[in-house]
Amino acid sequence: MTEKKQDIINEPALIGSDGKYRPVLSILILAWPVVIEMGLHTFVWIFDTAMVMRLGAHEATAVEYGAIVLFNSLMILGALGIGANSLVARYTGAQDMQRAALTGGQAISISFLITATFTLVSLLSYQSFFDWIIKDAITIALTEEYFYYVLVSGGFALLPLVVASGVIRGIGNTRVPMIIALIANTYNVIGDYLLIFGNFGFPALGVKGAALATGSAQLIALVLSIGYLLWQKGILPFSLRSLFPFDKEVIKEVLKLSIPAGAEELTHSGSRMITASWITVLGPVAFAANAAAIAAEAFSFMPGQAFAIAATTLVGQRLGAGFIRQARETGYWAVAIGTALMSAFGLIFFFFPYLVMSLFDPPDPEVLRLGILCLQIAAVEQPFIALTMIFSGALKGTGDTKGPFKIGLYSNLFVRLPLIYLVIYVLHLEVYYIWWVTAIQYAVSALLLYIRYRRKDWNQLEPIPTIDNLG
Repeated sequence: MTEKKQDIINEPALIGSDGKYRPVLSILILAWPVVIEMGLHTFVWIFDTAMVMRLGAHEATAVEYGAIVLFNSLMILGALGIGANSLVARYTGAQDMQRAALTGGQAISISFLITATFTLVSLLSYQSFFDWIIKDAITIALTEEYFYYVLVSGGFALLPLVVASGVIRGIGNTRVPMIIALIANTYNVIGDYLLIFGNFGFPALGVKGAALATGSAQLIALVLSIGYLLWQKGILPFSLRSLFPFDKEVIKEVLKLSIPAGAEELTHSGSRMITASWITVLGPVAFAANAAAIAAEAFSFMPGQAFAIAATTLVGQRLGAGFIRQARETGYWAVAIGTALMSAFGLIFFFFPYLVMSLFDPPDPEVLRLGILCLQIAAVEQPFIALTMIFSGALKGTGDTKGPFKIGLYSNLFVRLPLIYLVIYVLHLEVYYIWWVTAIQYAVSALLLYIRYRRKDWNQLEPIPTIDNLG
């Protein structure tokens, strides 16, 4: 592949008034709505955690663990969104919008089929699963209640929502997902306030109330996302014909990128679920402290996730337009900016951990003590998490989903899980030692992803997929 002499993309976010590509400006224009969107999701998560934390450690553990199992499982399957984002971005860069619309529609159709299967299997097996994993009877009952109601009220919608959002972002539009997140999360927060404690005459449903608010918010966001794709008058010619009938060649291309990405998410989410299950052995206080620290740390993930998405989209679009050098440099710029921002969060976590943790108002002082220690260790993780997230996103923009999967698999199997098992079951250490393990894991992953990105032979990338070369 050779560098084209003239850019065919006229998107203002990409091209300045002098006709030159502006990587930093392009990254920032795509990233800021994602930062706000992720901030909204993080705020709702923190709000949920803080609200149920006031109900007690059992309730906090139930909501946190139930959410981990459900939403991490759906995010594994949601790797379809990564494949859709990458391919739609490449087609957009090549100005083949018919193919971009068809690819996005087929990915959404597959997501609905997978969602239906997942929901049926979950309803048949969730009680047996939680009875097996959790040892405390009160926590078991509360977790099963949360899982069931969040799933049936709309939690199942997360998978097609992730895919639809990936399609929208693939054409370079990160503002619409932000607006949809604002609407859905505002609804979620209001629902929490009304249903958990029974304000303004509503019934006090506790854990069930948190589940109903969260699940129905996901469903609202999905309806808005699909509605936007169908009725938008922009550059993407999306219609019901994009969804059905199935196109085997397009599905093959989507799955080619999505399966490795799903396997990568499986390694991370599966590892988190295993870790969460092991932490339950330490008791509800340790689990609640860990959950509160994770929710607090989620503040810092906003720039990392935003710049990872920007890197995937822009690297893909630059390659689609034939600009190899610009694609490579865009990835490095995204990493530099995102790492600086996440490191700034790390300084806050290290010097002001009590201020951050006190936002959750934990009723048990031991939860506060352990949470503060976890958060201070999280400060060390921040630059490594940023490097891991954004280099992974940039690699996916090139169509490389196998590399991040392999690195994620190795770092989880050979670093994270063995060391956490050692901490909990052999050395019987307190929960904050687990955070040192995750810091080591992210450092290893960051180094390996950097090496892979640096050594990539950009001139030997596969041809940009078009109607002609797909047949």
